[in-house]
Amino acid sequence: MISSFPEMVIILSIVAFATKAAAYFAAEAGHLTLSERRGVAIKSVLVQAVVLSIFVARGPNILAFFHVSIAALEVAGGLILLLFAIGLVLGEGHDNAEGAKRVGPEMAIYPLAVPLLASPQAIVAITIFSTQMGPGNRQLLWAGLGTIIAGNLAVMLGVAQVIGGEKKSGGGGFSAVLLRVVALLLAALAVEIIALGLRGYGVLPPMPAAAH
Repeated sequence: MISSFPEMVIILSIVAFATKAAAYFAAEAGHLTLSERRGVAIKSVLVQAVVLSIFVARGPNILAFFHVSIAALEVAGGLILLLFAIGLVLGEGHDNAEGAKRVGPEMAIYPLAVPLLASPQAIVAITIFSTQMGPGNRQLLWAGLGTIIAGNLAVMLGVAQVIGGEKKSGGGGFSAVLLRVVALLLAALAVEIIALGLRGYGVLPPMPAAAH
């Protein structure tokens, strides 16, 4: 059980901070205007706040209503994240004109808000915390989530301010390299989430304890 505010913030920063989303945003939003980038940043964090707040308030009820276990949520969320990461690696660069047209302000919802900001591991962690704390005892979780949301908004607006002026062109460049690195890390993270779910089902053995 989480017993302190700093501990809650540290855990939530691991699962819900904007690191991956900011990297994707920096790689893909350079062709948008400053006002569009700011709009995307604000909207993506707002959607993250709404989604994660729903799971703070009603996460256990949602899973119970749909008869979904935490392990199933991990496997499903990991698969979605893995498919997204594979799409970034294999789909990027086949048609640059089409890609530039497709990736616009709508990126605020997908993939920035979901699955990068409101990530599968964030939803799972918040649902577990919500279950452990019980109704009426989630003030620490609300405070931690509010801190992370405020930090994410500052990060995304900062990225929106400093990027810009990049044009989509053949040959890639720094943005293409950054995007592929992010995709590789996302794919590895997705595999970890799927493995956690499979361990929950007993399909995979527990991880061996680290040697000291």
